[in-house]
Amino acid sequence: MGYLEDILTQPENLARSHETFTEALRDADLSAFGAGPLVLAGMGSSYFAAMPASCALRAAGRPAFALSATELLEPGADLLGAAYVGISQSGNSAETVKGFSRVSAPRLALTNTGSGLLSELADVSLPIGSAKDTAVAILTYTATLAATATLCSSLGAPLDFDRARLPDLVAGVLEDSAAVANEAAERFEGMEVLDFVGRGSSLASAAEGALLTREAVRVPAAYTDTLQYLHGPLEVAEPGRGCVVFGSGREVRLAVDLASYGASVLLVTEAPVDSTENLRVVRIPEVPDVFKPILEILAVQLLTHHMSKARDLAADGFRHEQEDTKLEVG
Repeated sequence: MGYLEDILTQPENLARSHETFTEALRDADLSAFGAGPLVLAGMGSSYFAAMPASCALRAAGRPAFALSATELLEPGADLLGAAYVGISQSGNSAETVKGFSRVSAPRLALTNTGSGLLSELADVSLPIGSAKDTAVAILTYTATLAATATLCSSLGAPLDFDRARLPDLVAGVLEDSAAVANEAAERFEGMEVLDFVGRGSSLASAAEGALLTREAVRVPAAYTDTLQYLHGPLEVAEPGRGCVVFGSGREVRLAVDLASYGASVLLVTEAPVDSTENLRVVRIPEVPDVFKPILEILAVQLLTHHMSKARDLAADGFRHEQEDTKLEVG
């Protein structure tokens, strides 16, 4: 398996992981997690995958917060929530495990296999059920997004959506966005920095897009909330600059404006927007906001695949492993 194969096999992986996760969820006792502020915490893509679920829970009337697990390492971490969800694909992310050890409220661990040090600390542990990634988080990221969305439906945010449709929707977006992602990669080639912008649930897509660009393409990238981006950061927009924008509200005008300033822009949206000279558009189907980042990130995965190939990079490993990010088991 390689980076592209991971991208293309996501429909099948989402179907399999959903079956694993929902079976475990049916048998889980979540009574201790049903009320009060809920904290969802993780590192890297696990943290980003918590963002849409926290937005969905708040929209449904339940206080919820997505936090970097480093927040749990600070004094007062036990005051943040009435219950905690720790997300770690390996189950051994150092900061998430250490943070979990500092809180005494009910703790739920969400890990790929339902095991690891995080699961040992938790009152309830659930498996994401994804196949392993070649290196960069592709399969596990979208499976984690799907799992957190399904989990939040059991914790106060019921979803009016047939989850069984998701694999087919993902397959359709992968097919429909392939040509546009390739065009965007050609326009972004040679750029030494990219911006990623989104809001609400789509902030997860902006964050993950920037991370993928750093990991797979080795190009500096930053992510910003849409409205924050209007307060100064967009001043960099000019020919030779690039930006990926996610959303169907203020993001549409932002994308059009950036393109008019000469920047090369990729817009991932549900809105009926046409491509122009500097603007490329990927249309995605309408789904509940909590599932939207699963569809939004697909074009960026393809984009980074094309960009890494153009730079003769395989995107199948990391050059600078950090030994203190994962804890040893046993």
